[in-house]
Amino acid sequence: MYILAFDIGTSAIKSILVSHDGRIIDSASYEYRVISRYRNWVEQNPDSWWEGACHVTHALMERNPEAGKQIDIIGVSGHMLGCVPVDSGGRALRPAIIHADTRSSGEVEQIGKLAGRENLYHRTGCILSAQSSLAKILWLKRNEPEIFAKTARFLQSKDFLTAQLVGDIDSTDYSDASHALLLDIHKKVYLTDLFTELGLGTEKFPAIHKATDVIGRVTETAALALGISPGVPVIAGGGDGACANVGAGITAGGKEIYCSIGTTAWIACNVPNPIIDKKARVFDIISLNGDSFGVFGTMQAAGKSIDWARGLFNIESDDAFDREAALAPAGSNGLIFLPYIDGERSPIFDARARGVFFNIDSHHQRSHFTRSVLEGISYALCSILAVYRESGAVSGLRLIGGGANSKLWRQILADVLGAEIQITDAHADSITSLGVALAAGVSAGVYKNLDEAASMVKVVDTTAPLKENTALYERLYDIYGQLYQQLKSLYS
Repeated sequence: MYILAFDIGTSAIKSILVSHDGRIIDSASYEYRVISRYRNWVEQNPDSWWEGACHVTHALMERNPEAGKQIDIIGVSGHMLGCVPVDSGGRALRPAIIHADTRSSGEVEQIGKLAGRENLYHRTGCILSAQSSLAKILWLKRNEPEIFAKTARFLQSKDFLTAQLVGDIDSTDYSDASHALLLDIHKKVYLTDLFTELGLGTEKFPAIHKATDVIGRVTETAALALGISPGVPVIAGGGDGACANVGAGITAGGKEIYCSIGTTAWIACNVPNPIIDKKARVFDIISLNGDSFGVFGTMQAAGKSIDWARGLFNIESDDAFDREAALAPAGSNGLIFLPYIDGERSPIFDARARGVFFNIDSHHQRSHFTRSVLEGISYALCSILAVYRESGAVSGLRLIGGGANSKLWRQILADVLGAEIQITDAHADSITSLGVALAAGVSAGVYKNLDEAASMVKVVDTTAPLKENTALYERLYDIYGQLYQQLKSLYS
């Protein structure tokens, strides 16, 4: 028997076929477009997620023909902080407004005045920002009232896909609902009082489940489109951050900490109870089990900064980018990059912040710029890790996501963070989909709980910091930290 898992990423959907002992048998991916019609608008066509799910499933079934009738259970993960309005039949009423979209700054001001930013952070564990789903939904109500009126449910990306699988739009999970700024994380219920004050009502928000709850079975129509047998149970699934916690081998209340580098990047750990930071620099997301909490610090544009720089400097691949960056010395001869090309989240939460190359001189070449991009993202992650270090020493952290594939970047991260970088036995690009597959395994009775499932993941390689580079980066990081403080009044 097999577990089938999907992960809806910003640029592609990935699917993996997993055996009951946690081994990834095969994987496939399908790319789609991000739509950006105006500045600060970032959208996607939700139908491309379903089209991609059908494409990758057919690819897996063609290569593994015995699996088509032996899929035991299905799990879905997806990018968070979205707004997908659907009608009663599960059809998207407009393109999805995704996590990188920051058009709703006016709505943020309205919500902040009504609810109080500090009060909202204490209730939700999350920081009110233009990325918040709550602000996006309010923007839709104010600017596209006809779409709002037709909306039967507001879903997240993975909820849209599960609705296509089981034919039911009334499902989300605690991780997505909490990060969307829709839940009181202490009571684990919707903010119905705030919804009423904002004129949103409560009937447009789906029922909340633990990620491991079975919410339905694959319909005949969906099975035909996917090329699998109907009737396969589907779990509620979870947001990509919460799924990555499990896929990285992070247990509830354990001492493990990890860093995920994809289009966005984050540092996270799991704790039994939410942590409300006095300076509101990190946020809490309810874990897949619906009981413990992931504490996250997220930067907005990690891999996105590299993709942007690749296009800017006409570099054809990530490998070529690494080779170019490796030509420059550590510190890029004093060139510093602020990776705020789409605004920033932790620890500054400023949607208006923008990217900067600082200290350019006539001796800087393309290699210095490319390396400084890797270093600038690492400085941003260091500013997040500093918050965790206030609660105790951090000697090492696990690295997942596409960034973990770069040997050069692993060394830069180790040197900038002053911590050992650890690689697990799960492929770096499959961590999130593995996390939701393990959650599905819990639902199917393969594992006793998510902690047991997460313990299947082992550290297999490490990169230690180089002392001479660490000392250099400490000096440059100090300058990096001062740049935003000097510039923030100019961004507005």
